[in-house]
Formats: sequence, C-alpha cells, structure tokens
Amino acid sequence: MIKSRTEWIESLQEISLLADSPIKQKNGSWEISDRKEAWKAIGPRIFDEHLDRFHKVAVAVLRERDPRIELDENERLTADLRGKQLKHSPLLRKGLADTLALLGTAPKALKSCSHGKAAVVPVLAVREILNGADWVLWASLNSYLPTLAEAAPDEFLDAVERAIAQDPCPFVHVFAQEKAGIMGQNYMTGLLWGLETLAWSPDYLQRVTVILGELAALDPGGNWANRPANSLTEIFLPWYPQTCASISKRKAAIKALLKEQREVGWKLLFSFLPQVHSSSSGCHKPAWQKFIPEGWSDKVTNGDYWQQVINYSELLVEVAAADSHKLATLVEHLA
Repeated sequence: MIKSRTEWIESLQEISLLADSPIKQKNGSWEISDRKEAWKAIGPRIFDEHLDRFHKVAVAVLRERDPRIELDENERLTADLRGKQLKHSPLLRKGLADTLALLGTAPKALKSCSHGKAAVVPVLAVREILNGADWVLWASLNSYLPTLAEAAPDEFLDAVERAIAQDPCPFVHVFAQEKAGIMGQNYMTGLLWGLETLAWSPDYLQRVTVILGELAALDPGGNWANRPANSLTEIFLPWYPQTCASISKRKAAIKALLKEQREVGWKLLFSFLPQVHSSSSGCHKPAWQKFIPEGWSDKVTNGDYWQQVINYSELLVEVAAADSHKLATLVEHLA
C-alpha cells in the first residue's frame, strides 16, 4: 500500500518523538541523525531495482542547470521574481549527492544487491552527471562537487581533465563569473574543495597537483581567496602540509607540475622559502572517504620540515639554472 505524503509525515512525527530517534526535524525539513549508521541498518533492504531507480533520479536531478546562472549578473538577484528557479530543492540535490558518496564509500552495506552493483552505480552516475558538462552545469554543481569527488574520485578527475582540455575550456567562463562584494559569487569554490579533498590521498595527489596547476594557469585572478594557486600552496606547506602523501611523493608531484606548468610550479616553490610570518586556514577535508588515517597528526617534526625545504630549494635551483632571470631572482633570496 502506497502512503500519501500526509501519512508519511504523521509516521515521521511519531518516530521523531521516540528516545534516540534516528530522524529529526529542523526548519521544516526532515533529516536522519546519522546517515552512516542508518545506511548500515537499511542496507540489506535495498535491492538492484532500487539502485536503478535511484541512479536515474540522481543523474536527472543533478544534471539540472541552474537557470539563475544563465541570467545577466545584474539580474541574478531578482531571479526568483523572474521565475528562474531550480525545479528541485537544494536539500534534494544535496541528499542525492550524499547518497552517491555513501554508495561510493560503503557499498558493502547493500548486501542484497548483485555483486559489485552498489560500487558501480556512483561511478556511472558521476560519469553521466559530468559528461560533456559546459560552464553552466559546472557552476550549477558548485556546492556538490566536493561530494561527487568523494563518490567517484577517478571519474571526477577524468571529467575535470577533459574539461580543461576543451577549447574553449568551460572553467574560463566559470572564473569569469566571480564578483566581489557582499552579494558576490564564486562558482569555482566547489571544484577547488573537491580537488583539495582528493589531494589528501597519496593515490590522487599527483593528478590533483597537475590539474590545479592547469587551473592556476587559466585563473585571471580576483578578490576571492579560493584560487587554484592558493590551494596548491596550502596542500604542500612544509610546516603544515594538507596531504597524507609521503615527502617523496610530494616532491614527485611538484616535479610533475613543473613539467606541465613550469611558471606555476616556480611560483609555488618560491612561496615555500622560509618566511618570518606565515599562516594557513587548511584545506577541505574528506567527509566520506577515509583518506586521513585514524590517529593522523598535522604536527610536522623539525627534520621533516627541513627535508621539505631542502627538496623544494633543490627544485628551485634546478629551474633557475636554465633561466637567467629566475636565477637573478633566486640570488636575491640566497640566505
């Protein structure tokens, strides 16, 4: 028997009054208190046909283009009055993205599904969502890109690399949407946070580094602090690295960056020279993937710090040796 919405609400209200209720209501919206625990509990009740329906819905909803973005920047503030709204709510879009992340990180909870079915759904869904995405779709997905990155890291990185290789590159247009001021908007934040999240993994650090370098080369600059070059600096800071990759893998990643984007790599290395004052707000951390081991500490030993400084200084010297202008600049910071 199919329940009406009213009947569902009545049932939820009764459950919410129970001690240690798994659901709660806030500002008129219903939420599950602990999605990961709920996932384990209901996993055996989910079957292949449920995943197939979810797959179709997730792709259809998340591929929806935000009509406000296609308006002139001066008209976006009055988009609602013009009837320019998404068909589906941000809560629904977030919920679908979160569920893709659950599927991608805890597929074994769905014990009643065919072997491998739960693991492949987020991969296919993220591939379809980002397939052929133009700048409007990338901007429309801004808030959900970090979650999609965790749901299917390889598919996410593949899509970003394809977009960078396009001519014209959609990210050039996304950068162009950045506006300063109280009502300003930056549609690149989600992409950068997604890449920062994957950089915590030793398996993805090098790909992320090169991608951020490509984006930094495209970046026209602006007032927002969220910039590809800043993400790179935060990830590799010798005294506060935001990656779990080893020191040798960090060096290898920067060497790969120098090969693809020499100027970006040069500026990055230069920013690591010891300074009297330096600060960091840290990078975006994973919410679903276990890229950061339990017990991991962001404390850096004196030996590790100087090993990184030496590594980066050696790379600086290698680059400067082939460029007299860079060599002259480096000599000014000889100490």
